[in-house]
Amino acid sequence: MTSASPVAPDTLDPVMVTYDPVGALKERSVSANEDAQGQKQRLLKQAQAWRSRSRRIKLLRLVFPGLIVATLIAIVGWVIVQSILNSLNVYQASQADIRMTNPRFFGQTTGGDRYIISGLEAIRRGNSAPVISVNAPSMELKSDNSKPTLLKGLKGVYNEPDKTFTVEGDVVLNGGPNDFSFRTQEAIVDLNTSTVRGNKPIEGFGPTGHIKGESYIISDNGRHIAIKGKGSTQVRVTINN
Repeated sequence: MTSASPVAPDTLDPVMVTYDPVGALKERSVSANEDAQGQKQRLLKQAQAWRSRSRRIKLLRLVFPGLIVATLIAIVGWVIVQSILNSLNVYQASQADIRMTNPRFFGQTTGGDRYIISGLEAIRRGNSAPVISVNAPSMELKSDNSKPTLLKGLKGVYNEPDKTFTVEGDVVLNGGPNDFSFRTQEAIVDLNTSTVRGNKPIEGFGPTGHIKGESYIISDNGRHIAIKGKGSTQVRVTINN
């Protein structure tokens, strides 16, 4: 009978744990260096941000006064420009045309004849202009106990100081005590003497029939008519009432 041999218990190899003080120091040194580098980077970033902010502040300190000065200059300049424009407007207003619709001018000659000047529109070139332009003018010159002389044309100019009325373009003269009717291109009326004259050809009918000439003078509200032809040819008509 055999007997079992005893089994030796398992043996455990002991694990040897060693401590390296040099390595621990190296690890702590590396960690400290990383922290120092991080701190340095943060400080650099903060310094850069501060410098950037400082530059912006410095720039704004230069720009803001410049903007204030520019604004003041612009305000002063605008005031000056407005003053100039207002003065120009006043000047232009004083020189602006004055327009009148359906104007009528009344007056009397030195001989007592009455006249009325009218038209579609009258234009005075400025407030103090002595001359008035009249579009589609017409005029009536009337004496006591006589038929009035009527005159019309395309355009006219009434000169108040000189007491003259000039009509041009398709001028028609008719009426008067001798019932004449003439056509010409120019009629200059002297409102002091009740005389109508022109240096343009004239043609029409008078008390002597058909009349044609190169210039004319009608005076005393149509009582005296003198028409001059070419050369020394001249026709005179005198009517005494």
